[in-house]
Amino acid sequence: MKTELIGEQIARYRKAAGLTQEELGKAVGVSTQAVSRWECGGAPDVTLLPAIADRLHVTVDALFGRESGPAKNMSNDLIQWMRSIPEKDRLTGLTRLLWEAAIYGISDSLFDAPWIAYPEKAELDKPSLFGEGKALMRTMTGTDAGYLLGVGAEDYSYFGVFPEPEEGYEKYFLTDDEYRTLFGAMVLPGAMEALRFFCRNKQGLYSAAAVAQRTGAPLPETERALEALTQARFLQKEQITLPEGSLDTYAIGDYSGVVPLLTFARWMLQPYGMNLVGNVVRQTCFGKGDARDETA
Repeated sequence: MKTELIGEQIARYRKAAGLTQEELGKAVGVSTQAVSRWECGGAPDVTLLPAIADRLHVTVDALFGRESGPAKNMSNDLIQWMRSIPEKDRLTGLTRLLWEAAIYGISDSLFDAPWIAYPEKAELDKPSLFGEGKALMRTMTGTDAGYLLGVGAEDYSYFGVFPEPEEGYEKYFLTDDEYRTLFGAMVLPGAMEALRFFCRNKQGLYSAAAVAQRTGAPLPETERALEALTQARFLQKEQITLPEGSLDTYAIGDYSGVVPLLTFARWMLQPYGMNLVGNVVRQTCFGKGDARDETA
């Protein structure tokens, strides 16, 4: 077996994993120069091969060019890989895998695409749609099987995966009026300020007057906003009894969906063309649901 082959395989899988030579070197405890020597015809110490293979998400056999063999249980492999890295880094590592899948694995049209480096920064030096803040560099893939979209970068990354169900997407949507309840609550004056306040202060009950004082919004606007946010299930309302009477108070509801909702709202407000990778080949938006008879 020629040692050059191992170096070629390391270079191939490193690029497919979106790693720099420096990143691979740090992961296995060697210098950038050592990785460069491997890829230029050298070979690593045999004791390093398992660590190299684990970081590149391949088998040791694959580093020797022996890529055929019995089918592997990729679910178990992924779980084992997740457990091999610190818990605080697991979500970041998983989103990076999804980014790589979006570019190289989901669609055959991108499978042989040239290697694209994993960006360091999610934000671009270009303004957002409203001229405040910066635009995000997005990644999206849309095929007849569904959607994978998000942002992939060292400093910030997230992804949503939406395989199309057999019945189409619309079967699982809310009614138009239910969406109006949700989004109508958010557009009321003082609503976003109140929602941000409750997300930052997840513990405790607050009266409308207390929320208005802390957000700087007028009390009547705050009262209307809190009622609408409660109807939309962002908040929970609880009446407490005081010596002088009862008082309506509010607390955050199921806040786990707020971050994804606001994050994908920013996605929707991005200017067109702000994509590192954009590979949408779907012919329709909702898929099977597009074909329904609206006049029925």
